[in-house]
Amino acid sequence: MNKAENSKCLLLNADYSPLRIISWQKAIIWSIKYDNNPTFKIEIIEYYKDKYIQGTNDKQFKVPLVAKTQKYFNIHNRSLKFSRKNLFIRDDHTCQYCGIRFNQNELTYDHVIPKSQFHPDKKNATNWLNIATACVKCNRKKSNKTPEQANMKLLNIPKKPFYEPRYLPLAKELPTIYSSDSDQKEWIKYIDGYF
Repeated sequence: MNKAENSKCLLLNADYSPLRIISWQKAIIWSIKYDNNPTFKIEIIEYYKDKYIQGTNDKQFKVPLVAKTQKYFNIHNRSLKFSRKNLFIRDDHTCQYCGIRFNQNELTYDHVIPKSQFHPDKKNATNWLNIATACVKCNRKKSNKTPEQANMKLLNIPKKPFYEPRYLPLAKELPTIYSSDSDQKEWIKYIDGYF
């Protein structure tokens, strides 16, 4: 028997597509709290084989591994919040000027039309359609110019992305999930093909 402490639960949509990772505590609370509310009800469909919670009178309860929502949530047509993390995912961690892929900590974001040239409102210059992922070297080279002024070709026109599995927090945990000693190996059958 292993301790449940930091065990996580994969939450699936009603169609069994991955939604997010939640704590095992949240899975239990939601499954009980929303039992009579089909909008938020979740069903626990798999438990860890060797993880239990110790209850009173020496009773043991299994720890949730996978749960799914009763109602289908259409997340695919939702627009994404602009953030550095989502931008780098949109651009596949690739500098949009030199085409080289970098680690997240080696990337910056570039205003395609620099703030100083963005009219009429400089505050609105930071948006999905005017920001591109750039490496430090290319961002310095481009400086305070448009790509045309700097004689640099933009590989992709920036677009506003919509929600898809690669933006889920789950995506960054994939290397751990697929590792040989992962407690979450059972998740693979639910997430394969989505990332």
